[in-house]
Amino acid sequence: MRRIVTALLVIVVLAGLSTATASAQTTTTAPSYTAALEARLAKEWQDPALANEIVTAMSPETLASFEAKVPQAQVATSPLLAYRPNPIPAKTIDSLIVYAFGNRVDATGATTAGPTNEQLAKAVKTFVAKHRVPVFAQQEVAQYLTGVPNVTSIDPVVGPDGKIVYLSTAGVADQAEQKGATGTVGVVCFADHVGRCVLTTQKVFGAKGVGIPKGITLPSTYDPQSGQPWTRDRKSYLQTDLVGRLATL
Repeated sequence: MRRIVTALLVIVVLAGLSTATASAQTTTTAPSYTAALEARLAKEWQDPALANEIVTAMSPETLASFEAKVPQAQVATSPLLAYRPNPIPAKTIDSLIVYAFGNRVDATGATTAGPTNEQLAKAVKTFVAKHRVPVFAQQEVAQYLTGVPNVTSIDPVVGPDGKIVYLSTAGVADQAEQKGATGTVGVVCFADHVGRCVLTTQKVFGAKGVGIPKGITLPSTYDPQSGQPWTRDRKSYLQTDLVGRLATL
């Protein structure tokens, strides 16, 4: 009788081991949040090496903040991590908002618009030549739009001390709305700035009526002499932009 009981126990134990082994073989380990974030950014930026470098350098606190706002299950699709949102048909656009990017500071300390904003103005001129819509352009771009009809300049705010207050992307969107931008809004900006500009503009005008005009060519070459250090090269800008998006939601 003991031999029968012992044999049965052995069979039960072996059966349990077999089941555990089978389960271990069919279970895969989920990728870490860091790996998921890196994969999404590599796709958005079309630069896996840069995505790896920037994500690897992120602090645990920053990663935790991202995970709190964008859980791992949403990393692959979240608009917060989009850098090339889908364009909208040019013929549907009622207003155009133009965001500046960088500037130049001369030897005397005076600030000028710089070449990137001149390129943005050229893109606007090409668009409005075919689509006559009101343009609400940040001052650095607006100064190059002389002769273009229906342009409203979004100017910097001057503080009580007489100094110019930095005008954020959100500040430009707010001023554009106050000055009359309405309807379906087309966004024109630097290529790597697109995702944040669209997200920020959507907070003011609504998610369905905002986008980059289809067919427009946006400038993408960084100005190493820009007066804003974070706009001098792609790594510096994307690091700054990515962390800045945490305030978008």
